[in-house]
Amino acid sequence: MHKRSEEDLLELAKAYVVQAEKDAELNPTSETMQVVVVEPMKKPYKKTIPNTLEAQQELVGGYIEIIRMGNTETGGSVAITLNEEGKLMGLPFNRRIIARNGSDNFVGTFFITAFNMQGDNISLKDSECDQFIKKFNGMEVYL
Repeated sequence: MHKRSEEDLLELAKAYVVQAEKDAELNPTSETMQVVVVEPMKKPYKKTIPNTLEAQQELVGGYIEIIRMGNTETGGSVAITLNEEGKLMGLPFNRRIIARNGSDNFVGTFFITAFNMQGDNISLKDSECDQFIKKFNGMEVYL
């Protein structure tokens, strides 16, 4: 097993911070964010919401859970944000998500958003929204 010295770890941490700062420049945060909302049995749509935890919780109807699903055109992370207690609450079926590592039924309203390396939410571009609206239009979604 390879042990890293404290200096090696500090250099690694510094390099990560520099990379995260560059990423934040490419993927800036703002007071609002454009997301794709996916409601049960409805066509997905673009929406601009306040970039706050409260707005996200209001949209999904409770505490949020974030599931990463890819990258934006500029290297940000794309994620689905849903109600973490949706199944326990008996929320209605929304979409069946099928991925390489398995599948799951998502319930209740969820939305697709993005975030940078610093963990700040960022807006999806119009072109990205259009891609996700098309991808999530059916009841089965392949990721």
